[in-house]
Order: sequence, then structure tokens, then C-alpha cells
Amino acid sequence: MNNRFEQNLIYFGAKKRIALFREIRRGLEKESLRVDSSGMLAQTPHPKALGASLTHPFITTDHSEALLEFVTSPTSSVQDLFQQLTELHAFTYSILQDEVLFAASMPGHLPPEQQIPIAEFGRSNVGRLKYIYRKGLKNRYGSVMQTIAGIHYNFSLSQSFFEEYYQKFYPSPSPMEAPLLKDFISEQYLAMIRNGLRWGWLFALLFGATPAIDQRFFNPKTKIAKFLKPLNDDTFYGPDATSLRLSEIGYHNKDEQSRLISYHSFPDFLQSVHYAVHTPDLNFSKIGIKIGDEYQQLSDSFLQTEDEHYAMIRPKRVSVAGERTVSAMMRDGIEYLEVRALDINPFLPLGIEPTTVYFLDVFLITCLFLESPPLDKQERQNIQENISRIVIEGRNPNLQIINNTGKEQNALLTAHHFLNLMLKTAELLDKAYGGENFGSACRETQDKLYHLDNLPSAKVVQALKEKTWSYVDFALYWSLQHKDYFRHLHLPQKLVIYYQNLAKASFEKQAEIERTDLTPFPEFLAKFLSP
Repeated sequence: MNNRFEQNLIYFGAKKRIALFREIRRGLEKESLRVDSSGMLAQTPHPKALGASLTHPFITTDHSEALLEFVTSPTSSVQDLFQQLTELHAFTYSILQDEVLFAASMPGHLPPEQQIPIAEFGRSNVGRLKYIYRKGLKNRYGSVMQTIAGIHYNFSLSQSFFEEYYQKFYPSPSPMEAPLLKDFISEQYLAMIRNGLRWGWLFALLFGATPAIDQRFFNPKTKIAKFLKPLNDDTFYGPDATSLRLSEIGYHNKDEQSRLISYHSFPDFLQSVHYAVHTPDLNFSKIGIKIGDEYQQLSDSFLQTEDEHYAMIRPKRVSVAGERTVSAMMRDGIEYLEVRALDINPFLPLGIEPTTVYFLDVFLITCLFLESPPLDKQERQNIQENISRIVIEGRNPNLQIINNTGKEQNALLTAHHFLNLMLKTAELLDKAYGGENFGSACRETQDKLYHLDNLPSAKVVQALKEKTWSYVDFALYWSLQHKDYFRHLHLPQKLVIYYQNLAKASFEKQAEIERTDLTPFPEFLAKFLSP
């Protein structure tokens, strides 16, 4: 066993420290496309009864006006996390009439590119910034890619936890030797990211639920085209695929953009982000920043903002309106991690279940406790290669991936090795919480590696074949099932009133922002983009 890993288990297993795990803060961001009864992307604006997408604390939109995003409050309770996400879905369905929330990550029927509506956020500078950023994404990658939905998991450890961890590394520090606590915290989050990227292919294998796509997403010029087969006139699928959403036909940056961001150290990370958001990209420069008076993108840099870097796991910090995330991190350090690799599970009303959250907690703590050496160029290439193999052939029991020594080894055996380490971490977390949720989640997930037909991706393929469904028919069936589920929940009247008042307050807040927003937009944008 890794010495650092074992030492950390012992250190945090001590009675005075183990309770610190109960202070883990969690959040979910769940995207869902609004579609009509045929599975076609909705052309209607964001429903007013849901509030103003710019200022509502829990219900907003992502790229498209039809791409809803539910954002939960940070909480230490997994039960509260899912309760709030359930309430948000139930309230939304009390508003929607003939439309439904599409139950899968890859979209169904889409109109022509130009008819995919970009999300609107009002007349304020912040609202215009959000709109132009999305317009830039459309011009850079196309709006079709931006209709892909997913689930993001936000995770943070408490200040008290890191204070104890700091003492392990610097028991009697001198001011000249020890880093500031906020810098130490940022370095530990980056260590989690490095190991998270090394083992991130597990997300695609264990939770991937997009082995099939509507024919519009099939591109014979892509590398994975040879692995995809027609299931019917409307659907292509990979017999052993897990998450086409994470493949080259899914949500991704260009290779050169992905390689720009360094996780070697916190200063290197900040410097690399600064470079990416302030260095022009030749292809994006061809788009132009403005045509006439119309903005086409915020800038022609590799990344318009750091949010454009679509990493599986990325560092985050809450910033004030109009402030870059990286500026907030430069001042106060990394606050939490965002895991962005989760497909929506179409069989689940919420698209995710508590077991997955418990598993992710164990995964991330394990990544923190293990040695986390720097990622060199070759290893980053190996990481991308492993993900590419898993998303296409992850359920092939003979699939080989590249290990940390650069050698090929069986993917399933490698997965078992890491999950066995996770069981040690889960035991620690179960002691902290006084239950079996973490261990059960890991064992239940590991069991699917012995029974690959139980993986979400396998169940999707099985359903498509058994019912002779197209991909859209399959996803629409489950969308309607989930709609019925939420419609029958009948939120208590006090909760309905609560969410109605939130919607009303969000419009009032947006109106106040627009009323007091006197800075000309070019000046506002220049300040936002300034180094």
C-alpha cells in the first residue's frame, strides 16, 4: 500500500480528527434540456414562473435558453442535497405544461444550428457578458455541442480539516518554511485533481450512460466512427461504449486548449490560466471579436474565460458578479472542486442517486491521501488515451489501458485495484458518519465490474435493443416517466410559495442590477478582460 496513503488513514483515523469528515460540503449542478412531446428542443423562452436566470439562486440556464440548470445550496447532508434537487424538479414540473426535461445527456432532435436559442440574461453588463460568452462558444464549437447536458458535483473540505492536515506537514513551522494556509489548501486541491485525472476514466466506466447517440451526432470523420454501429435509421451506438458524451463527439476543448492548463503547482496553475485567457488563438481570431456593432465573442484568446476549460475536474471559487474566477482564486485560493464527468442516468428521476455521491466522496479523499506527483506531458497524453479507450470500449473485459509506468494492463483489473484502496477510505468515512453508506456505495459500484451488464451504459444498450427503440424514443420514454413521478409528488404549499417568492425576488434583483448598471459595456468588458 502507498505509504502516504496509509499514514493519512492513520492520521485522520484518530478520534480528534475523524469527525472532520462530517464537515464535507457538497453541491450538485444538474443540466436538463427542455423538449417538446416529440423530443425536439424547445423553442420557447425560459419560463418566467421559474424566475430570472441571471439572479435566481437555484434555477438558471446554461448555453441554450432551453438548457435548464438546477444548482443546489452547499450542504454537509447528502439527504438535504437530494431533497433540494427533488424540490427543484417538482416545482419546475408544476410550471411546465407540454414540455418535459430530457432524461439523457446527449440531446434528441435538434433544429438547425441557427435555431438553437442562446440563453438570454437581460440588459445588464453581467447579463450581456454571459450572453456574449455563450455566443462565443457557439462561434467556436457550434451550438449543437453546447446542448449536451451533464451533472457536476461540487466538493470541499472544511477549513478545520485543512488546519489539521497542515499540522501534519508543518508541525512546528517557521514563517520562512511554511506556506500560507490558503496556499497549502490550494496545493492539496490540485493534488486531488492530478490523481483525479489519472483515475478519471473510472467515471466514464462506472457512471457513463451515453453509449448511443442520435444520428445527427455521428461524424464518419471522427476516430471513433469505426467503433459505432447503426442500431436503426436514427441511432448509432458503441457495443462496448460507456460515455460518448466524454468522447471527441461530445463536450470537449481542442487538444491544444486542454494541454494549456497546468496542475503542477498553484502558481503554475494561475500562470497557465492567465496565459490561456490572455493569449490570442489564430483560429478564434479569424472569428473576430465584433462584426459591426455585434460582439461575436468576449475575446479571441484560447479561452474567453476559465469556465471554457472543460476539464473532468477543475478548481473553483465563488466570485462576485463581473469578477473572473481566477482573480478570486489569486486573492483567496481554491475553495472547492467541481467534478464534471457525470452523465445523466436516464433511468433515475434526478439523473443521479446518493450512492454516486458517497462514491465520489471516497474517490476524492482517496485522491488526496495518495501520492500525487506532477503530471508530465507523456502522462497527460496517456490520461487522454485511457479516457478515449474507456468511452469507446469500456465494457470490453479485455480492454487494456496505460498504467502509471507507461505499460499496458487490463482496465478492469486496474479498476479493482483502485476500488480496493477506496474501500479503506470508505471504512474511515463510515466510522466518521456512523453508518455504512460509503462502504456500501463502493462495494455496490465495484460489484458492477464483475457484472458489466449492470453498468448504466449496458442497461441503455439493452433497453434500446429489447424495445427496438431509437435513441430519442428511449430517452423520451424515460423523460415522460420522470415527469409523471415529479407531478405526483405534490409539493407542500409552503414550498410552492417559497419558490414562487424566489422567482419574484430574482426579477426584482435583476431589475435593480439593470437600473444601477451605469458603466458602458465596452468599459466593463475591458476591465473584466484586463490582466
